[in-house]
Amino acid sequence: MSHVIEEDGTRKNLKAAAMRLFSLHGIDGVSTRHIITDAGARNTASLHYYFGSKDDLIRELVDDAGRRSDRARGAALDRLEASVVVPTVEDIVRVIVTVETIGTGDPEQIAEPPIGFGHMRFVSAMQLNYRDKFMATIGDRWDGSYIRCVRHIKALLTLIPETVLNQRLVYFYVFLNASLATREAAFMVDQKGGTLWGEPGALDNLIEVLSSGLRCRSGYA
Repeated sequence: MSHVIEEDGTRKNLKAAAMRLFSLHGIDGVSTRHIITDAGARNTASLHYYFGSKDDLIRELVDDAGRRSDRARGAALDRLEASVVVPTVEDIVRVIVTVETIGTGDPEQIAEPPIGFGHMRFVSAMQLNYRDKFMATIGDRWDGSYIRCVRHIKALLTLIPETVLNQRLVYFYVFLNASLATREAAFMVDQKGGTLWGEPGALDNLIEVLSSGLRCRSGYA
């Protein structure tokens, strides 16, 4: 991965353009020329200069997304653990959801309007269509705060068989990513969030649905 220092904002603009275009058109639907043009870069070789290749740029975007989410989620979990003795399942789910759906003041946040980190559509597309590349980049470097959340959930739901809960956590993760990607897309079309996500309490309802799916007692003896 290239570490060339930028002097005019070109590198940042290329990353922002790539994230936006990948989110809209998918990885294969975007060429390096599309990214360079959208970023307003004057030099057609700028992407190669700063990143080496399109694949290297993708890897950096994946790494950025994982690092930002892990850091914000970890900070939110620290605050929760300091404020309550035993958090509820809803408390933990709210931490996971909140860091991806509101502005956090993170200096690396690039999405406008600030509805989150602006990468959920990209992350979902990578996990769905390029999971091997996604996992090879992320590895186990940026999942520490998520693992902490899972430990809390498991400690709260000891009556549910482990195999059942593990399945539910997979479903939870898939549904969470899809929901947040859909929400992000809605806000990019309509700053009010449209008829679904613009409704008061929409996020609270999502959190309750996710939490209920984890703790419900049906489906096992």
